[in-house]
Amino acid sequence: MATTKNIHGDTPATLAAKLGWKDMIDEVFSEYAVTYEYAETDLQIYKAALRNKWDDVCGLFEATPQLKIKPVNERLETPLMIAVGTNSSHDFVKQLLNNVHRYDSDQWCRVNIHGNNALHYAAKVGNMIDAKLMQQCLPYTMQRVKNIHGDTPYLLAAKLGSKDMLNILYTFTDNVGNLVVSAIQAGEIDFALGIIPRYTPDEKEPNALEALATKPEYFRSGNGLGFWCGLICPSCVLTRSFNSVLLLPFAYVKWQIQEIKRKKLPSQKIVLEICEKIEKNPKDAKKYFEPAIATAVKYGNVELIEECILAYPGLIWYEFDGYNLFHLAIKERQVQVYNLVYQMSGHKAFAASELHGEGKENALHIVASEHHGQEKENALHIVANEHHGEEKENALHIVAKLAPSHRLNTITGAALKLQNELQWYKEVETFVEPEHVKALNKDGKTPWMVFTHEHEALLKEGQQWMKDTATSCTVVAALIVTITFAAAITVPGGNEDDGKPVFLNERAFMLFMITDAIALFSSSTSLLMFLGILTSRYAEIDFLHALPKRLTIGLASLFLSIAGTMIAFGATLVLLLHDKVTWIAAPVVMMTSIPVGLYALLQFPLLVEIVWSTYGPSIFRKQGSRIIY
Repeated sequence: MATTKNIHGDTPATLAAKLGWKDMIDEVFSEYAVTYEYAETDLQIYKAALRNKWDDVCGLFEATPQLKIKPVNERLETPLMIAVGTNSSHDFVKQLLNNVHRYDSDQWCRVNIHGNNALHYAAKVGNMIDAKLMQQCLPYTMQRVKNIHGDTPYLLAAKLGSKDMLNILYTFTDNVGNLVVSAIQAGEIDFALGIIPRYTPDEKEPNALEALATKPEYFRSGNGLGFWCGLICPSCVLTRSFNSVLLLPFAYVKWQIQEIKRKKLPSQKIVLEICEKIEKNPKDAKKYFEPAIATAVKYGNVELIEECILAYPGLIWYEFDGYNLFHLAIKERQVQVYNLVYQMSGHKAFAASELHGEGKENALHIVASEHHGQEKENALHIVANEHHGEEKENALHIVAKLAPSHRLNTITGAALKLQNELQWYKEVETFVEPEHVKALNKDGKTPWMVFTHEHEALLKEGQQWMKDTATSCTVVAALIVTITFAAAITVPGGNEDDGKPVFLNERAFMLFMITDAIALFSSSTSLLMFLGILTSRYAEIDFLHALPKRLTIGLASLFLSIAGTMIAFGATLVLLLHDKVTWIAAPVVMMTSIPVGLYALLQFPLLVEIVWSTYGPSIFRKQGSRIIY
């Protein structure tokens, strides 16, 4: 540190001299006398550490033992760091650590300018020999040191996928919690499962369940395979984005399925083992589960939540910053977590007692006091009708608020984003009591008032997106109408004296006439649909069905008209040139397919997504056979 310079190029000593602090100058030079007196030895030690030449510097170390722990370059690397980093200077390291007890243990734990100590170096290069030696000779505190990136040695080893190094660190570590969390964060789920038996879930230890909650990709529901996931994992819910399914290569699908089969089982076992440990010490359950479940909801890790609820049913009524599990799922727009409501049986009496809170009058208290014994009421209505804390907000007020931006950004186009928001609102509306549809929150607003206010900017974006899309497509559709109508009147080759087309008996001519008619009719339909969009009132509710329906018909008709126009044009070329150029048909077909293919590549995914979101299966449905509560 004595040689470290600040942004002005001053070392501690030079800065003290500038300020005239004589006592400070003496203190700095006395503490780091070795640094200045033996500066000429740094290069010699540096080379010896790199080349495993202990004999070249053993005399220096015997004369001045403090050189063993002194930085030898501008990166503040000590001889131990350099030797360990080579992964070959093992004898140098062994000799260096002889009589380690002579020095303050903290001196061996020095870090370089990046915050790495010698154990970080061993983890980085996979130096297991020296790692074992350091673990035996040096203090455990080395394992807990974080570098400037926040990585401990075992987290660094986990990130690099060094299982052998992780096993070494595990053998000597006194903090299994940190190692489990580090392994999970780095994706080494199998290793984490192996050391879970030594892990103790309590508030003093790092929360392994919370770390696993951030990794939904290691569970079936978080793999992102959509349709393909449904084939191998029946409990998975299809995502709205169907584009990736259409474009997903089969080889990649096969690899992903193998990865899921390999990794899903360890993650589930970790959850189950942690839950079993917590069951033995239930007094810490709330403090341990709360952050884990809240994180799992935000990441959409539904399987972790499901396993935890099955092990500890009371979790379903825990509150997270004033929201219960389902309210938080609505707030975060996590559909898979919300769908757990479809896996609940009727437990209103028990739910009422679970949700009892001081000074919080909610729908469950009303149900318990006024409607007890009416079997037709079930837990679905209870969840939806509960008032949110003291703000008197019900589930509709929560869903009326704008979704988090990271959830909205997964949907293409402002119009489809607004449609998804409306679908959420309508879904929750089916579960609340009729009086809650018009209920007022603390600001005196009904849920629909909140929805209108929160989505005002998104509505404007949706209107503009719809208008821009419709305007562009209207121009194209109008041109195709004009061209195809003219082509139908002035047929290729002209007419004979009796008015019959010259090529009437040619098969290519019949193809021309049929495709031209299809193009004319479909482009006219498309034009009418896009004009209907341009003249729409653009109210919020129109984005749920009316506008997406018109856009779907318009885009599909436009695609058909473009394809028909290209085929008709190709048929015309074949008719006119086939006598002189017999091979003309093949290149014409290839060239005709280019604009059709470009349109399909650019616009067809949007069409599929609109159809899927408007007419596809609802995302709100039962996704598993197990009853969780």
